[in-house]
Amino acid sequence: MVERKTDTQHQQCLTSLGFGARNPNPILPGIRSLRLGIRSRLWMLSIVVWTFALACSPARAEIDALTVQRSIDRGIEYLRKTQKPQGGWNEYGGQSCGLSALCTLAWVNAGVSRQDPNLIQALDYLRGFEPKQTYSVALQTLVFCQVGQPEDFPRIRRNVAWLSTQQKAAGERFAGAWTYGNGRGNGDPSNAQFAVLALGAAADLGIEVDPAIFQLASDYWKGIQLRRGGWSYGGPTPSGSMTCAGIASTLICNGSLRDRNNQDQQLNCCGNSDSDDTVQRGLDFLSTVFTVRANPGGELLSYFYYLYAVERVGRLSGRRLIGDRDWYREGAERLVSLQDDFQGFWQGGGPVETNRDIATSFALLFLAKGKRQVVIGRLDHPSTRDATVAARGQVRAQQVGESAGSQPHAGSLQTLVHHVEKDWLRELTWQNISAEQATTDDLLQTPVLVIASRNRLDFDAALIKRLGDYLDQGGTILFDALAGDGCGDDRAFRQSVTQLCQQWYPQSRLEPLPATHPVWFAEKYVDPKVVLSENGQEFSIEGVQSCCRTPIFYSPQSLMCRWSYGGPLLRNLDLPDAIAGQVKAGITVGENILAYATGRELKDKLDASRGINAAVAPVPTRGAIPIAMASLGAGERQVSRALPNAAAIIREKLAIEVISIDEPIALTEESLSRVGVLYLTGQTAFTLDATARRALQNFIDREGMIFASPICGDEAFAASVQKELQSLTGGDSWEPLPSDHSAFSPQFGGYDITRVKIRTPQQKRQLGGPAATAQAQTPIAIQQRADSPVIQVIQSDRSSNVFYSPLDLSCALESQNSIQCPGYPTDDAAKILAGMILYYLNQ
Repeated sequence: MVERKTDTQHQQCLTSLGFGARNPNPILPGIRSLRLGIRSRLWMLSIVVWTFALACSPARAEIDALTVQRSIDRGIEYLRKTQKPQGGWNEYGGQSCGLSALCTLAWVNAGVSRQDPNLIQALDYLRGFEPKQTYSVALQTLVFCQVGQPEDFPRIRRNVAWLSTQQKAAGERFAGAWTYGNGRGNGDPSNAQFAVLALGAAADLGIEVDPAIFQLASDYWKGIQLRRGGWSYGGPTPSGSMTCAGIASTLICNGSLRDRNNQDQQLNCCGNSDSDDTVQRGLDFLSTVFTVRANPGGELLSYFYYLYAVERVGRLSGRRLIGDRDWYREGAERLVSLQDDFQGFWQGGGPVETNRDIATSFALLFLAKGKRQVVIGRLDHPSTRDATVAARGQVRAQQVGESAGSQPHAGSLQTLVHHVEKDWLRELTWQNISAEQATTDDLLQTPVLVIASRNRLDFDAALIKRLGDYLDQGGTILFDALAGDGCGDDRAFRQSVTQLCQQWYPQSRLEPLPATHPVWFAEKYVDPKVVLSENGQEFSIEGVQSCCRTPIFYSPQSLMCRWSYGGPLLRNLDLPDAIAGQVKAGITVGENILAYATGRELKDKLDASRGINAAVAPVPTRGAIPIAMASLGAGERQVSRALPNAAAIIREKLAIEVISIDEPIALTEESLSRVGVLYLTGQTAFTLDATARRALQNFIDREGMIFASPICGDEAFAASVQKELQSLTGGDSWEPLPSDHSAFSPQFGGYDITRVKIRTPQQKRQLGGPAATAQAQTPIAIQQRADSPVIQVIQSDRSSNVFYSPLDLSCALESQNSIQCPGYPTDDAAKILAGMILYYLNQ
């Protein structure tokens, strides 16, 4: 694990720079003694917890999404109070509508409803201006682009034309920069960054911007980059704010130029790695000086301005870390601590940021834009980098913890995410993840991880273990072969991927996914038999099936290459006919993988990734609750991690010692005498033999608990298990537990599960598209409702100890992403199992 440096350590840099032990034969107490012991332990536990709570003062909680949202809401309300009756705010000197545009931009990004009367008033106010100052024009343009209302398109075009004429021409001093407007000033990087921001936003919206504008601006930023890699406002000393401005502006210019130049008549998937190291040099320098305590090397008067620039760098470069610092988490913690407790504003120093409207707007922009949910990430590892440039910068990369060399198709993830944003109607983000730095929790920040290379993957044992843990916790990996389309074959890459898959899933294998797999229709339909690559081969996707999901996808032809050509489609530009079909198919497959892997359910950026350490459990003690899975030969081994995961969650959440037996146990008198709770699951029909029936009968008679649930709601297993258990209990019928049943209440020391999430995958007929089966044209939609758990029970004379859930628990406990199964999320599944165990013990 990489040590995270403290701000004190970074201040010094700034100064120098100007679950486990298996019990193979557990001896367990009788069930009645077990119940008495558990009740006693729960009572004592409640006393200890209550006493501890009284004795201790509350500790400072780590920053989370809810805390940040509350801070954002308070900032929104502060700006509502300072808004003037006419819809704007008190303007900063020399700007017609710049400050009002900045406040409105902060509101729009912070999630204020488009129907909010105050926002409508602010937009109407801005529409009354035709500004002639660079800051005001740029900020007004950013607002209109973010809102995206057609009535504002003429205004955006007008502003684009004005900004285009105001750029310093080639041959002039500071060529490519912008002045304050109408010749005022010599041209400076601050005005230039806002002009580039506005022009980039307009181009993203499909507004025509002359590529020469971006080229000249790119040349300007490269020309003023300092030797150490940073940028300054004009002097020899680089600052954090101007370095962020240089990095972000170069990324915007390069992205726009790349999209404009992607007009090839055939796919060029062999290169597309950016050999320009301007951005990397800037990131390298920023990594050495980064702090959230001040604007390094800059004026104390531009702190909030600096943080807003940091957000742009992190988001546009896809980096969660700057160097080894989590820029958003640290910045959010800092801003929340600086917010005025009473009125909700932020305030800085100097004549600009002492203006609370300005400082509050910059703070809101950082908090709101930086917390966008991550939908996909890319693993950066030496064996995934472009070998032609990997050697360059190797020493520097090792020093600052960033990538060395260049990642092929660098803008591909960003382009894919923009397409997903349009279809999901949500603002999302992506990440680059350093293999050398990333822990399992770091990997779990992204639901889908792309590993792309044309070379053999040379992963060490530690990284392989972390990636395996990531998959176990519900992550999805897409292996993208940077091959095909005239770029050689994928043999070396495939061989290493196959070996990794065998390590992680020895019972499964990598094989082509059929046309009935959601990879072809989860979001939009794409026909693999119709879409061909340019060499006439079918566009194929392979995968590894594990239990209820496909955690690994493999593309022998580069999807990332196709994504990288998708920028013009976002800007209403046509692609050459020769590649348009391939590009659209690749983007659709990418969107389908994301929809399949996530069900459109994403974690908030600051939510802690809770890895389930199912391998570590305490040594069984008197009063421990042993729980085991029955060996039925019905496919139960494919969810072998379900009970260990459930036990780990229950121990963590309730401090109850639930011990999972490692392997499915045979249904014999000897084995059943050692467990208190028996879990029956599977995915095929089964029949019990005489020995198993007798052992189960005795287990039920001595009041052992049975909980049954079919894998992914399988009907064949459901029919078998219900029939067999009913016959063992004398033919008593299954009865549903009512929604107000005490088992769903917290009275026995568990959770209130009267309302849990119930997910039901559904398919809605998609109109249009090529002729195919109805199923193949029906994208997956996850219906989610809050309701009581669906649990059935066989009532006996003495107690209720045989339970059945028709909705899936097994897949949910095996993996946190099992969206194809009708059932519950992982945490709710564990809570249900815990609640039923506690109810059973306390009868």
